[in-house]
Amino acid sequence: MLNHSINSSSSRRWFNPLLLALVLIGLNMRPLLTSIGPLLPTLRQATGLSFGGAALLTTLPVLMMGLMALAGGAINRLFSERSAVTLSLLAIGLGALWRELAPGSVQLLMSAVLGGLGIGVIQAVMPGIIKHHFLKSMALVAGLWSAALMGGGGLGAAITPWLMSTGRDWHSALAWWALPALEALLAWWPVSRGLSRLGAAGEHRGPSLLRNRRAWLLGAYFGLINGGYTSLIAWLPPYYMQLGWQPQASGSLLALMTFGQVMGALLLPALARNHDRRPLLLLALMMQLIGFIGLIYLPQTLPWLWVLVSGLGLGGAFPLCLVLALDHLHQPAAAGRLVAFMQGVGFLLAGVTPYLSGLLRDYSGGFVLDWQIHALLVVVLIAITWRFHPHSYRRAFAE
Repeated sequence: MLNHSINSSSSRRWFNPLLLALVLIGLNMRPLLTSIGPLLPTLRQATGLSFGGAALLTTLPVLMMGLMALAGGAINRLFSERSAVTLSLLAIGLGALWRELAPGSVQLLMSAVLGGLGIGVIQAVMPGIIKHHFLKSMALVAGLWSAALMGGGGLGAAITPWLMSTGRDWHSALAWWALPALEALLAWWPVSRGLSRLGAAGEHRGPSLLRNRRAWLLGAYFGLINGGYTSLIAWLPPYYMQLGWQPQASGSLLALMTFGQVMGALLLPALARNHDRRPLLLLALMMQLIGFIGLIYLPQTLPWLWVLVSGLGLGGAFPLCLVLALDHLHQPAAAGRLVAFMQGVGFLLAGVTPYLSGLLRDYSGGFVLDWQIHALLVVVLIAITWRFHPHSYRRAFAE
């Protein structure tokens, strides 16, 4: 009888409306970025953007994610989680809709800033919400959130060129992504009523982060991992179009990579059985390394394998990084601040990456040099991972 009660309670927890709303919100975190790559030749021809300029359509939202994450403490003081997520979903929807109304290059860049602002605010507050409301299943819920986030990226890559193939203009295909933001808003508004405010007065705020070496190390670690992701979503379709692939096929390849990310985000956190995240992080990084090596040396041989393996590694590393940071501090608000700081530093670093990759493309005429640099950075990340022993958590924030 007791086991039956526990199982029933577990089922209600996993199928509650709040969790469904988080999944729908997560699906809106990446289409603004991934919808650009498959349309890049058409978009550049219509707007006159260079590769470096086109990279700003990925760089600017990611930079906004970083800035909003660093402002997470101020956001929590000014807004409730309910208001912050609501306004952010509106910003994402308006940013997408803007691309229909004003498809010029400057207006496209401004829409990227507006949408990136909304994405950044949500990513700043969501880890604290997860730890507060799903403490006993934190790793699994973080994995589900990350899987939804990456799944939305795959949908952006696969559906956008299909929308254009049905006769829509490229800017109409991009603007279509306002609809999922509206759906997420309709799901979030009723279930978020009455949620407790994480930044409530009197709650322990935790240690200062600006002078903490572990906080900066986590930020750099997160940023280098996501730099590989932002470069791939920006340049994987153009890379294969340069090799002779059609836009729909190259977009499908990016969607396959995203499918791998979804699987990695679901599977690797589910394998976590203790607080030592290093073995799974090392596995995720090795898969990324194999993927980049395949893209460098055998891009036309089993390309689906290279993008799938790299996707598994990137997808698994993202939630594991979130959980790694959350593990360091016990209080949900303080842990949320650490994750926000990590994401802020990390996304600022990752945001510059696709722009630098675009400059490398303009300089070298191809993308192989960029993939080689990312492979080298993965080796550096493998070395850094060994420093994250659970015994170091308390010591790192007792300094």
